[in-house]
Amino acid sequence: MSPISPPPARPLSAHRFVLSGDSRLYRVHRKRILSTAFNPRPADIFTGGRFDGTPEDPYPYLYAASTPEAAVADTLLRALPFHSSPGPRLVPTAAVVDRQLTQMRTTAPLELIELRSEESLAAAGASSELVLSDDLVRSRAWSSLLRVHNPWAQGLVWPSRFRRGHDLVVLFGDRCSHQILVEHTNWPLEARANELLADLKTVVLLPRPPARDFDDFFRAHILQVCRILNARQNDWELAQEAASRAFEIAYRKWAEVSEHPNPVAWVVFTGRRILMRAYQKTASRPERPLNDWDTDTPIDSLDAAPTTVDRIALYTAIGNLTRDKRECLVMHYVYGYPVNEIAKMLNIPPGTVKSRLSAARKDLKDSLGYDFREGGM
Repeated sequence: MSPISPPPARPLSAHRFVLSGDSRLYRVHRKRILSTAFNPRPADIFTGGRFDGTPEDPYPYLYAASTPEAAVADTLLRALPFHSSPGPRLVPTAAVVDRQLTQMRTTAPLELIELRSEESLAAAGASSELVLSDDLVRSRAWSSLLRVHNPWAQGLVWPSRFRRGHDLVVLFGDRCSHQILVEHTNWPLEARANELLADLKTVVLLPRPPARDFDDFFRAHILQVCRILNARQNDWELAQEAASRAFEIAYRKWAEVSEHPNPVAWVVFTGRRILMRAYQKTASRPERPLNDWDTDTPIDSLDAAPTTVDRIALYTAIGNLTRDKRECLVMHYVYGYPVNEIAKMLNIPPGTVKSRLSAARKDLKDSLGYDFREGGM
């Protein structure tokens, strides 16, 4: 499409189109934005739509369409390149997430500048490039000039590029009452996008809903993951927080995680990365010793005095191990994970697990004076 010609200096007498009261209009917008709200943000050289307000003429604006098909097509396809392959064009998931399609109703007649035919474009001093060209900077200059020459105009109406016989409109917020539009109904965009684009060889990649079995997965493994992360961090509260955040990430990526060969290992690995960032921030703080009992531990759950002395000595020695050694030792000897399973959980070779176990046993023997496997715990 050739560039838009500069607007003429002479006044332009445009054709008038009256959109009757109680007409239906459709728009696509972010869910967090009020469906009937005008956009007050002026466009600049690099951003904005075809007939946005500008810093020189900063009017609020609202785009809509005469049909839901035109509203969805104009929103999702205007930046989508054509290709020569026989398959359908694909619209990325991000284009529909957090958006909705809203049907609105006009509460009074609206007087719009008619730009839907060659005759009406000629009356405005323009050509079809005004509503088809991608030269948006110059098209905004035209709309500003049309506003000056036609002070009665409350907006513009022009044909959709993607839907023959369907119209697009822009309303000028400074010339419309605040109650000119009321919301009638709305739909999540992902619920209707493919239906409304079915005849245009276009497919929207819809977000996959989280699988129902995530709840079962969470209930079955949350305590397991907390214990594994605590084995590394030696801080139960921090381990619980890291596990919760790791499961939250898994929930958002459940389509990927559920197909992982070992989803628990995926969550553990994610939790360890969270712990690593937390450890880097708090490395200057001394770790809480393992024999620092919680104040709400029932007395009858503690061992008798002689056994407790041995356990405290062992817990203290384990707490003094480096994080990598302590993690492998507790997972293997306390929770009973085989070496190969630990390797999968921590994403390290089995030989590394064996090496850390051997080094941990040696450090404990040096600290306790005996092999912990032969007594104590």
